[in-house]
Parts: sequence; structure tokens; C-alpha cells
Amino acid sequence: MFRIAKKELAASFPDWANIPGDILTCIADMAYSVRDRVRMTAVCRSWKASLVDQKLNFPPCLMLTKAGDTYCFYDMSKEDIFVELDLPEIRGRRCWGSPFGWLLTCGPDLEIQVFNPLSKASRPLPSLCTLNQSLLEKLILSSSPEDSGSDCIVLAIYSELCWLAYAKPGDQAWTPIDGIIGVDDAIYFKGNIYACQSTGEIFSYEHLHGTLSKAMVFPPPSPVHRHRKKHLFDLGGNLCLASDNITVEFDIFKLDMHTNSWEKIFSLGDSSLFFGNRCTFAVAAADYPDCRPNCIYFRCVYYKAYITYICQEYLRLGLHYEKKYCTVYPFPFSFSPLIWIIPQSQKHRR
Repeated sequence: MFRIAKKELAASFPDWANIPGDILTCIADMAYSVRDRVRMTAVCRSWKASLVDQKLNFPPCLMLTKAGDTYCFYDMSKEDIFVELDLPEIRGRRCWGSPFGWLLTCGPDLEIQVFNPLSKASRPLPSLCTLNQSLLEKLILSSSPEDSGSDCIVLAIYSELCWLAYAKPGDQAWTPIDGIIGVDDAIYFKGNIYACQSTGEIFSYEHLHGTLSKAMVFPPPSPVHRHRKKHLFDLGGNLCLASDNITVEFDIFKLDMHTNSWEKIFSLGDSSLFFGNRCTFAVAAADYPDCRPNCIYFRCVYYKAYITYICQEYLRLGLHYEKKYCTVYPFPFSFSPLIWIIPQSQKHRR
């Protein structure tokens, strides 16, 4: 009697695990938030398999260290953590973000890789040892290594003199770029490599068939401040340079490659700029409805303590909006590096 009742009770409940994949996809399409979609993939293996090709349109966010190997993605527009991940794969590694969903990481052993925190896929890069150096300032990713329609190149700023090198995933060694030192930032833009010195000069290198040739040198914008860190980014198909004065004010210039001249701009138009030492990029606000157009997201740094060559940074995150500054929220993880990233759950082409 009990067994019969138990079978009848089980039969009265739907078999949620075996919902047809097309129905699950329709439900996922109607889900309002990325968090809801991520939770759907975590229900069971069959749901995860059915939704593996579901496009998740993640917003630009901060990847922050929470505790141990746990990292969280913080959505500034929602002022909330929308997903937490256990990532022992990057334990003890320095990380740089990108707008392509992949991190660039370097371990204590100087081994470097490209890593997707959602899929946990990775691509090896040459060791820093191939440059006979141990100091790495920055890594910059040109595109997703899964995008067959683009040439994935990684740029490295290294050594105390801030030299520049490049490599592709799978290469055996880094290729140094001669003739330039004191590099603040670099970018792979429209098939060329552009590097910005601390003086504000821009060096352009043509990258054709795996070889590099120096193409042009662009003069610095005026006025330029040598002591300000400079960042290169693509703004709607234009190469732009931004510098900040401890995030009190921003100077942004657009390069006219036909006249070799700079134009100072006072508006980002319909774009949003995500500004940081580990990654700087701009997005069209229309592609991310929660982003404010003509807005700069950045960090405020207040130096409160100096302890034997180590400066403790007490941080707040804010935005610069239509020439006005306002604090969006207090930074919840005081000693976590600020890494901007647009997570991608699968192959995605920008």
C-alpha cells in the first residue's frame, strides 16, 4: 500500500529534469536578469546541457576577490553581486581583465595564460622567462582566442623600463618590439599595434603575416602631463587616449590619423568608459541598457597609510557623468584588485 502511494505521489509531480530543451530555451529568453539564467544552468546537468548554447548578455562588471578561491562579479548598475565562482585555477596569479570575457593571468612561476572564468577554458602563452625578465607591468588582449574571425594577439609591458612585446596563444616565446621604452599602455587597433609612451607619443606598428614593421609615430596631444598614466582605448572606431589626475579629472583625446593631430573631446556620446590600470575599454551604452551613456566608471584612490614601500589603498568606485562627479557605492573589498571584465559564457564576437 505504501509503495503504491509513493509511486502515485511521484507521478503527480512533473519531471523537471527532463523538460524539453526548446521549452527551457524559451523560458531562459524571458528571464530578466543574467543571474536568473546562471541559476537555471545550475539546477541540474540536463538543464545545463540544454542551455549550453544560450547567449548570456553579461554587463560590464568588476571581478573581485571575496575569500579564498572565491571570486564575485559585481554589477555596478545593480550595486549587487550577480554570480560567485570558485576559481582555484587562478590562485596566486596576477590577473588583467578584458571586454572579451577572458582574463590574462601570470603565476609566481612566470607562466602566462588566457583564462575564461565562466567556462574555465584556458590558452597557454609563452613564459615571461623567454624575455629574460621577471617584472610584468601589464597584459593586453586584442580579442577572444575563440573568435576565428580575428587575430588574437596579447601585448605585454614588462621590465622596469616598460618595454613592449607580443605573442599569440600557443607561441613558444614572446617577440620583443624594439625601439620603444617607457610604455604606459598599448592596444591592437584595426590590425596595427599602437603603443603610448609616458611622454604621450604614440608608436604605430603594422602587423602583417606574423611580422612587425614600424609604421608611424604620432606626436603627443597638448597639453600632456608626463606624470599622469595614459590609457589607450577604442571609442566607436576612433583611437583615443585618456589620462587622469588621481581620478579627480580626466583628459581625453581622439587621434586623427590623416592629419596626425589630436582633438580634445568633452563627451563620450552614447558610449560608457570603464577606466582602470588593469583594463580600460569603452562600450556602446545601447548594448548594455544599465550602463549610463557619456559616463566614465573609475576608481577613487585615497592614500591613507604608507607601510615600508607598500601603499594601502582605500578605494571607492564612482562615475564621472556629464562633467559631474558622484560616488556610486563604497568599494566593498578594500584590498582586492579592480579588474574590469565583460564575462562571456561562450564564443562571442564583438
